[in-house]
Amino acid sequence: MRLVWFLPIIMSLLFDVSLFSQNNADAVYKPLWLRMDEAIEMVESGEIGEAVYAFRKILEDVPGNPESEMWLGFIFDKENEYELAIRHLEKALEHKRQLVILEDQYSILYRLADIYLKTGDTSAYVENLQKIIEFSGEEIENDNLKYAMLNVLREKGYDKFIELYRPENKISLKANSLLGKYYFEKGNWEIAAEYLMYATGSILSSSIEELKRLDPDYKFLIEHKSETNRKLITNKSFNNLLDRINNNPLLKDYFLRNSFYEYFYYLGKSLINSGYGESGSYILETIYIRPETGKWGTLSRKGN
Repeated sequence: MRLVWFLPIIMSLLFDVSLFSQNNADAVYKPLWLRMDEAIEMVESGEIGEAVYAFRKILEDVPGNPESEMWLGFIFDKENEYELAIRHLEKALEHKRQLVILEDQYSILYRLADIYLKTGDTSAYVENLQKIIEFSGEEIENDNLKYAMLNVLREKGYDKFIELYRPENKISLKANSLLGKYYFEKGNWEIAAEYLMYATGSILSSSIEELKRLDPDYKFLIEHKSETNRKLITNKSFNNLLDRINNNPLLKDYFLRNSFYEYFYYLGKSLINSGYGESGSYILETIYIRPETGKWGTLSRKGN
C-alpha cells in the first residue's frame, strides 16, 4: 500500500529523465546548419548566454568549427572581453579552409584589426589589415606598375591617374582606406598616398563601371588641348564624373558609405606634405568646390 503513494513521484521522475534524454538526442541529431541557425538567432534576439552555450556545445561535437569560433569572437568583442574574442577569432582563422563561406575570413580579420586598434596594439592592427590585402589577391605586386601609377598621380594629377588606371580593391577597399589614414596620422605621407590612391581609385573605378552599365556610350576621357589650359579642362572632366555620381542615388550612397571624400582629402594632404603640391592642391580644390563634401570641403578651404 505504501508503494502506491510513491508511484506518481516515480513516474514523474522517469518522465523528466526521458524528456531530458530526448532533448539531448535532438541536439545530437540536429544537422549542424540548423544548430548554427538557432544559435545565431539567439544572438540576434539578445539571448547571449544561451548563444554562447549553443556555440560551445557545437564545438564539443565539431571541434575547430570555424563559424562557432567566429561567432564566439564576435560576441566576446561586443561584451568587451577582448582577450577571449581574440582567442576565438584566431582559432577561427586556423580553420579558415573549413569555412562554409570562405569570404568570412575577411570579416574575421577586419574584426581582429578593430579589436587590436581598440586595445592599442597598432602593430597587430596594421598586420591584420595587410593580411586582408594579401589574402584577397588584390595587392599590386609588380613594382614597376606601382611606380608608374604613383608617378602619374604625382606628376600628371589624379584625373589622369583615374583615366589610365582602374584599381579594383573590393575586398581590401576598407583595408587600404584604413591603412592610408593610419599612415597619414603617423606622418608617413608617401606610404599613406599609396594606400589612399588604391582606395579612392577603387571607389571611382566601381562607380565608372556602373555609369558605363547605365550608359554604354559613357567614357571618362580627358583631352588636353594645351598645357596652358590643362587645369580648366581636367577640372571640368573630373567634376562632370563627380556630378554624375552625385546625381545617382545608389552611387551617392556608395560614396558616403565608403567615406570617399574623407580619404580623398587625406590623399590630397599626403601629396602636398610629400612634396607634390600641385597634384595635392588640385584634389583639395576639387573637394572644396563640391557642395556634397561636408566638413572635408571646409577643411580643404582652410588648407588644414
